[in-house]
Amino acid sequence: MSAGVVAVRPSPSWKPWAAAALAVVGVFFALGLVSDAFAPAPQGPAGSSYATSPAGAAAWAELLTRAGHPVAALRRPLDTAPLLPGATLVVLGADSLSSAAGRNLNRFVRAGGRLVVGGGDPTATLPAVLARPPGWTGSGSLVVKRVASLPEVEGVSTVLTAGAGAWTSGPGTVALSGARGPELLAVNVGRGQINLLADAAPVENRLLASADNAQLALNLAGPPGTPVIFAEALHGYGEATGLAAIPTRWWVVFAGLCLAWAAWALARGRRIGPAEKPAPEPIPPRSAYVDALARALVRGRDRDAQAELVSEAAARRESYLRDRFRRRQ
Repeated sequence: MSAGVVAVRPSPSWKPWAAAALAVVGVFFALGLVSDAFAPAPQGPAGSSYATSPAGAAAWAELLTRAGHPVAALRRPLDTAPLLPGATLVVLGADSLSSAAGRNLNRFVRAGGRLVVGGGDPTATLPAVLARPPGWTGSGSLVVKRVASLPEVEGVSTVLTAGAGAWTSGPGTVALSGARGPELLAVNVGRGQINLLADAAPVENRLLASADNAQLALNLAGPPGTPVIFAEALHGYGEATGLAAIPTRWWVVFAGLCLAWAAWALARGRRIGPAEKPAPEPIPPRSAYVDALARALVRGRDRDAQAELVSEAAARRESYLRDRFRRRQ
């Protein structure tokens, strides 16, 4: 091969590279699944049924599911969302409600629906739902007791709260109360009912397992089998469309497949090495023929023929060298 010619070396086998890439991706996925299963990080906004943070309601949603209640998340705005009267709607952690949302909720309750409201800012949310909303203070009792015989507090004796609120006045029946004021008000509107929690902590993850809080959470959902809907649009969980509807875990899978494909492509690609050194000048074919013939004769016993061939080869060699010398001059 002449100088400067680039040699193309054969590519190595792609199978070991592909197997290694797939193994790395598999290890990362396995570690992620193990981490999520055994040490999930609490996250999510307060009042959301998706949230595993202390102020979330994921535990309440799980409790209702195990008790036989169909549980769903409402990801449409409360202004226009269709609400079934036979269900219980949970609105936790809302800081405000529009007039349209209030009218929609009021129609839902009057038609026979159950509404549970708690957390957030009651002074900003309740005026949209009730014509005469109760007064509220941000300081409440840590321990509240049952003070009425209502289905919402059946089997409930003591409930623990975070002391983050209490009702001061308003319509409805006081079901739970403490030294600093009522914690739970039951207000009948039309054929339905609104249950107002001054402090939503009893049904949140952090206190659901304390005292009789879990029983209270089950009672607020209504009779067994009642569908329970958690309003999630106010927590930022709106309806997802297009690429936004693809779950995050799917994006992780896509990324892993892309990495595996890149590793495979790298393993299959050809390697271009440095230029090879020029090959030495080949021996003239006549000399090779003479050498081969001489070796054949040596193996024989005709010495005269051998001597004659050697003489002829020497003469041809001398003639070849003489011609080559003349060309160089």
